[in-house]
Amino acid sequence: MREQKLIDLYKTRGLSDRETETAVQAYRDYAGFLEQRDAAIELASLEDIQTYITHLQQQDANTSETLMALARAHYLAENNLVYIYFTQILERENIIKNLRTHFEAVIGEEESSSLFDAIDVPLSGSPSETAVPFTRSLVEELQKRLPEERVIQALCGNAHGIPASAFANEREDFLKASSLDDYLKDAHKRSVDILEEHHRSGKVWFEQEISAGTVEYVRDHREVLGGVLKDGIIYWTKIPYKPAAWLSEKDPQKKRYLACHCPMARDALASPDGRFPRVWCNCTAGYIKQRFNAIFDSETKVELLESVLSGDDRCRFAIHVPAGILGK
Repeated sequence: MREQKLIDLYKTRGLSDRETETAVQAYRDYAGFLEQRDAAIELASLEDIQTYITHLQQQDANTSETLMALARAHYLAENNLVYIYFTQILERENIIKNLRTHFEAVIGEEESSSLFDAIDVPLSGSPSETAVPFTRSLVEELQKRLPEERVIQALCGNAHGIPASAFANEREDFLKASSLDDYLKDAHKRSVDILEEHHRSGKVWFEQEISAGTVEYVRDHREVLGGVLKDGIIYWTKIPYKPAAWLSEKDPQKKRYLACHCPMARDALASPDGRFPRVWCNCTAGYIKQRFNAIFDSETKVELLESVLSGDDRCRFAIHVPAGILGK
């Protein structure tokens, strides 16, 4: 890959000259490392990048800017295997950063600092297998220090750092709808249409190829990518993380693993006991809460009903509609 492609990408995205120079230097250093191993970025392996990240950690050079630059370089080189690996470790670090910020707001800076000091936080760039031990320690430490209600409050934040503006179109669609029920039906139909388009074109949808079976499954289940309103509560079920494989899997534990989206806990479902503290799924409740807070322009309560982490067949939530919305 020519480094000019990386420069062009940074310019296209409006990044600064300093950020571009940092990215180019990170790419050059990595290319030199690969050259010593008789490798090129287009064919670099996970072993190559893991070895190089360990080197960066030893040099205290494993900055987020460097890791992002290497991720983008692999994307441009069409090395999807390594690029997806980078998206996973970068997303984990983004989640940890956002959780810490939310903890500071909920339990205070001093208590949050004390909590994180008591557990082993993975070094930046560490492999995905470090996520589960960290998350388990984090949940256990929270449960030791706080009552259950406060643990849920601490975890129910914007862990992915998605801005409220990302849901502006949904807010507009809600305001145009004749009722909340009609909005939910339309939202589900739009989701099915998007999946159908990705299936026809072969385009990847959130890192997944969409099969005809996936489209039909979502079409037949309005709680998935839509929501069903009943007695003032919207029932919402997460679409499986790998829907096509999930649909054909017969083993219950493997099916739960294929259903789980969370990069911080998913691998626990592949362990012999296949369980993890279900309270952690309030992190997903936080995402749903943020979405409906923006749609309703009002504070919304989201309740965890079922979790694959604790042995249920699906992840299901109850969204309590704020007063005044149902009369719309």
